[in-house]
Amino acid sequence: MHKSLRHRFLPIFMALLFLIISGQPALAATTSTGSSPSTRTVTLNSGTKYSTPMYVIDSGKPGPVVLITGGVHGNESAGYLAAARMKETKISKGKLLVIPKANKVAVERGTRYISGEKDLNRAFPTKKGTTPSYKPARAIYQVVKDYEVDWVMDMHEGYDYASRSSSVGQSIIYYPSTKCTAMAKKILNKVNSGISTSYRKFESLRYPVSGSLARSTAQYLGTNSFIFETCSRDTLNTRINNQVLAATTLLRELNMK
Repeated sequence: MHKSLRHRFLPIFMALLFLIISGQPALAATTSTGSSPSTRTVTLNSGTKYSTPMYVIDSGKPGPVVLITGGVHGNESAGYLAAARMKETKISKGKLLVIPKANKVAVERGTRYISGEKDLNRAFPTKKGTTPSYKPARAIYQVVKDYEVDWVMDMHEGYDYASRSSSVGQSIIYYPSTKCTAMAKKILNKVNSGISTSYRKFESLRYPVSGSLARSTAQYLGTNSFIFETCSRDTLNTRINNQVLAATTLLRELNMK
């Protein structure tokens, strides 16, 4: 070997020899230990029209895994705008997964769902052991499995207040596990403490609709799940703030903030 080349490659050769002798992998220095806080973006249904980002906020410490979704219905703007705010959240333990625009195509068109396609809030399994056929639902359901999600909060909106109509606006609709029942009460108490008008107060309702993300994941995957519904009669800012307050209360009660 030419003398100049020998001088160039000798340090690399010695470094590799040291790694081999010490028994350490050559890429160890560039491999994350997972012990530091981090935020990364994962694209669901990449390369398709359903492509949408999921934000993974990892505290680097053991703890609950919480999934927050918005935009399951594309015309419920407070849900996906509030979820977008939550992706900036800092947590002290566990993981926070945020999918602001679960049905991005519907959000972009401002419609509940895409004409000729499934309503995403009815597209999740209604039988144990089955897999969603609708791509947006399949990707989110797989996230719950892959990340071993403990809590699911799905942000929605109703057209009127539940206290005076058949709408479910201003409600928390939960699957009644022991933990979720207790959590629903705590969230209601917190959110309602800032509302003086009785008919505008949030109510608790049991059992999310069959085929919804909250119902399916709770019933078949064992998560603690609920839908949080604001009312479109309130100002957009009020609705977003109520959604964020409910989500933040959840995280605080889980000692993640």
